[in-house]
Amino acid sequence: MSPTAAGIPGHNGTLIAAAGQRWDAVRVPRFIGLQALNHLVGQEGAIVMDPGNRRVYFLVPPGTTRSWNLPQTTALGETSHVVLPADDKEIPPGPYWLVSPRRGRLCTSTEALHNALRTVLGPRPTTNDQDRVRPDLGKQNIDQVKGLACALCGARLYATRSLGVFCTGDLLLQDPTELWACNPVCRRIDNPTP
Repeated sequence: MSPTAAGIPGHNGTLIAAAGQRWDAVRVPRFIGLQALNHLVGQEGAIVMDPGNRRVYFLVPPGTTRSWNLPQTTALGETSHVVLPADDKEIPPGPYWLVSPRRGRLCTSTEALHNALRTVLGPRPTTNDQDRVRPDLGKQNIDQVKGLACALCGARLYATRSLGVFCTGDLLLQDPTELWACNPVCRRIDNPTP
C-alpha cells in the first residue's frame, strides 16, 4: 500500500499527506534518526529524509503515537501533515525516501522505533544530575536550543543527556525548551582542563 495514495500535490512531485490514516510519523533530527536506524536493522519501514530541515520521518502504524513521549522527537498523528517525496524519489535534492515503501513494509514498529531512539538518546537524567550544572540561558544559540549542540559548551552533540526544560520568555527560549548536554559528561564543563 502506497503512503502517497491521497494528499495535496506539492512542489517537484511531493505530496502533502495527512498522518493518522494509513500511518503516523515520528520526526527526529537527522543525526539521531540515522543512529536509531542502526538499531532497527531489518525492522525498519518507510523513512523520509528531509535534507533541507535535517529531519528524518519514520512512518509507524496509525494511532500508535498518541502517548509518544521522547525528547528531541515529535509524534505526528491525526492532526498533522507530512511532505512525502514522489514514490520513486530516493535521492536528493528535496525530500526523498531513505527507505522506500516500495522495498518492503510501510511502517516501522512503534515499539521497535521507541526502543531504538531510547537507546540512542540514553537514560533520562536524575534530579541530582540536573541540579549539578545549569546552562547560561542568556547565551544559548540556535543550535543549542534545537538540541544540535551542547547547551553547556557548544560542542556538536552525538550522544546526549537532558539538562531539563527551560524557558526565559524571550528570544530563543520563549517557549519551554528541553536543553541537552554532552553525554555522559560535558567534555568542557564537567572535565575542565587545568
